[in-house]
Amino acid sequence: MKNKLLPAIVIGAAVGGAIALLDKGTRESVVSNSKSIKHYATNPDDLKTRFTEPSTGQPSKIDMIKDEVLFWKDTIEEIRRNNPELEQAIMDAKDTFQNNREKKLN
Repeated sequence: MKNKLLPAIVIGAAVGGAIALLDKGTRESVVSNSKSIKHYATNPDDLKTRFTEPSTGQPSKIDMIKDEVLFWKDTIEEIRRNNPELEQAIMDAKDTFQNNREKKLN
C-alpha cells in the first residue's frame, strides 16, 4: 500500500477511542448518549418537538446572545455620549492604522 495516511488515522482513532473508554465517566457518557440517539432515531417526532417548543424557565441561546449584544451596544453608545473625545481618538487611531496598512500594501 503506497498511502499509509488513511489507515494510520483510522488505527490512531480506534486506539485513542479505546484509551478514552478506560475512564468510567467517559463510558457512562457514551452509553447515555447512545441511548438518547437510539431514542430519537426511533422517535423522530420527539426530536422535532424538543427543538420547536421553548424550554421551560431557561432563556434560549439566541435570546442570551441577543441580550449580550444589546448590552454591549448600549454600553458603547453610553461611552460615545459621555466621552466624545475618546470616540474621536479611537477614530483617529483607526485611520492611522488603516493608512499605515495601505502604505505597507502599496
